[in-house]
Amino acid sequence: MNKPRITTPQLRPSEATAPTGLWAAWVRFWFTPTDPTGLHALRLLTGLLVLTWLLGFAGQENALFGLRGWFDTQAYKDASRLPNTANMPAPITWSLVYLCGEDENLVTALYWSSVLVVALFTLGVATRITSVMTWLAVASFTANPAISYDGDVLLLMLTFYLMIGYVLLGWWHGDLKGMGRLIGGSKCLILGPSDKPPSVAANVAVRLIQVHFAIIVVVSALHKLQSGDWWSGTALWYPLFPPFQTKLAEIREMAPRRDFYLVALSLATYAALLWQLAFPFFAWRPRWRIVLLGGAVVGWIGTAFVYKLPIFGPAYLIGALSYLTEDEWRFLTGWLRRLPILERIMGSRQAPSAEMEARRSVKSAVTTG
Repeated sequence: MNKPRITTPQLRPSEATAPTGLWAAWVRFWFTPTDPTGLHALRLLTGLLVLTWLLGFAGQENALFGLRGWFDTQAYKDASRLPNTANMPAPITWSLVYLCGEDENLVTALYWSSVLVVALFTLGVATRITSVMTWLAVASFTANPAISYDGDVLLLMLTFYLMIGYVLLGWWHGDLKGMGRLIGGSKCLILGPSDKPPSVAANVAVRLIQVHFAIIVVVSALHKLQSGDWWSGTALWYPLFPPFQTKLAEIREMAPRRDFYLVALSLATYAALLWQLAFPFFAWRPRWRIVLLGGAVVGWIGTAFVYKLPIFGPAYLIGALSYLTEDEWRFLTGWLRRLPILERIMGSRQAPSAEMEARRSVKSAVTTG
């Protein structure tokens, strides 16, 4: 009687050497090829935010950035001799503005050239070049202590990692050829799944944004915990009622409802702290998207109306959107495509391509016939 023959499955070399455990999770997290649609969407949103930020300085670029402006050459020399430069509103580092010297025409030319570059990057034109130039522009115009702003670090972070993504995007998997390898691809509209193959570079860039943003959020919460006002729940009182602007009559009008106001402010304060401290535990979990995005939207409203920071909130929301998965981006872009106005725009743009496809099929049938 023949005994059944037992065979053991043979593993392919790639399977035999595949990482397992924590190392496998680490490799999957950083180096899994992903649809670059999320990277393109972050580029579009960040570009619009940087454009809004830059255009706010239009007409005052020499006063704000030039070496003959508010923070002039002498101010830089004096600041460099301070015993503790760490207390400066913004670190005195390099800037392309310094190359202009005290020539106001050069400063104006640099400013408007930067606006043009950021606009091209937002539209996805020559992204391998415009991404680098956009980061250089943001780094140069945030180096001036006279206009130091709490949202500068977020703009720098977003543009830096987007630059890394677009410099590497399409380099290895062969979807860019010739001039495309030099200047990068073009993706103007983010209204559907990307026509590019999955990319490791896109995943690495987005993961860098995610990790860095999570660190910023948690460190911000830990910094707040060093203040007694946040422990007592009264931290929001002072920006809502500035001491040199609030009138005694306003405080007296609130007296009958003081308990309600204090309880509401305390709950808002502790909710903000809890959202920031717990951020790494829910940011990567799709089931907690309502907490992630809802908190970012509330933070946008709060920073705009309470702290008068119009750029900080949108940058926070872009950082939160970086955690969306491929499927979530497909759902979101698919929903956008179904909007009537965009449906008409996309329909008009797709009509010529459909016509060209019909012509190709007819030509092919005639040739083969």
